[in-house]
Amino acid sequence: MNKRVLSLISILIVAFMLQGCPDTLSSNNNQNGKSEKAVAENVADGNNEEKHSDEEAEAIDCLLLVEINYESNVVMAKYSIIVSLDGEEIATVGNGNEYFGSFDVKSGKHELTFEKNGDSKISNSYSFDVNSNCTVYCSLKSHLDYIEITEKDAKGEAVCPSDQHQWEEATCLSPMTCKVCGLTVGDVVDHKPGSWQTTKQATCTEEGEESSACTICGETITRNVDKIPHNVEQWEIVKDPTCTVVGEEKGVCTECGQEITRSIDKIAHDSGDWEIEKEASFSEPGVRVKKCKECGEVTKREEYNLTEEEQVAWLKDNCQSGMYDAISRDPNAHKGDYVKFTCTIVQVCSEAKSSKYYSEYRGATNGSYEDVAYLYIDNYGESRILEDDKITVYGVSDGLLTYETVLGSTVTIPKIIVLYYEQK
Repeated sequence: MNKRVLSLISILIVAFMLQGCPDTLSSNNNQNGKSEKAVAENVADGNNEEKHSDEEAEAIDCLLLVEINYESNVVMAKYSIIVSLDGEEIATVGNGNEYFGSFDVKSGKHELTFEKNGDSKISNSYSFDVNSNCTVYCSLKSHLDYIEITEKDAKGEAVCPSDQHQWEEATCLSPMTCKVCGLTVGDVVDHKPGSWQTTKQATCTEEGEESSACTICGETITRNVDKIPHNVEQWEIVKDPTCTVVGEEKGVCTECGQEITRSIDKIAHDSGDWEIEKEASFSEPGVRVKKCKECGEVTKREEYNLTEEEQVAWLKDNCQSGMYDAISRDPNAHKGDYVKFTCTIVQVCSEAKSSKYYSEYRGATNGSYEDVAYLYIDNYGESRILEDDKITVYGVSDGLLTYETVLGSTVTIPKIIVLYYEQK
């Protein structure tokens, strides 16, 4: 069978130590079937790794990326990589697959072993020391159909993915720091004081002082204490307050003898009765105000509506009589005008079946059939209005209404929305 030296497979192991960084990084290689040259190269590689490990020994907790390469005989098709920790199998990964997992280890020396198809002759191992209990995260990827077996080439590199930092809060000694890779962000923060002790009493003329020891670094921290208020036992008014002007009073501090002045709040306004600022109408609210009797300032403003009795009085005062000709000739100009008519009912067109509807009538405004208006009246539940009844209506002009008579002719007459009516 032809031997092919082709691609290699990379096995990535990520050892994530939460509380301990590797003190040493060492490489152990199974030497079965290896040449003397390969053994010598392996020893040299191991020495190089140990030197690298010494350089990293003082680093704080870190994430360690270990890359192990195999080469030599090319073995085709299916295989699996068995991963063991301290001799105990923790994962098996077939070619083309990936594995990511974690396991806890105690402080001390540990060994990860990788075997192809469980064959100890085709294996590599990686040793590491931790100085306290931690968690190891292992990432293993087998992505080719060919694997090359050779001496182990293990190298360590401090890595910490951006989404896996483990931050320790900033203190007065150090900024926010990742306890895994040592990355720092921002600056140190203020001291964290413990209990405060008064070192200088505050008076009404001088600030006081108190101190505390920082609970992080032990440094003494001091801060000022505000002055205490003056003690005045008797006040004398020197300016009376009004509803527009602040008053003033003075006194002498019994502690320091200083003359102290202070303001006196304005007194409340003395509001009078309601005054109409804007008259209300039948359909629109008015505005009324109360004013201070002393200074005339408006102390309260509100809208108000007319009572039913006031609405009737308003209609009687504001509805115009004798508007029939004007609204007949120029209905658009007078639409919305308040009008008054005394009518004789000449026809009951319809009566309301509920409070949602108007009753409809034709009413002669001058006793004849020539000056007729169409009336909409909200009178459901009240006394009926019949033909020949005489009523006085107060309402709003709503343009013209055109209808067809029983004889087939077209008639156009003013339309009135009745707001109030009185029966004779």
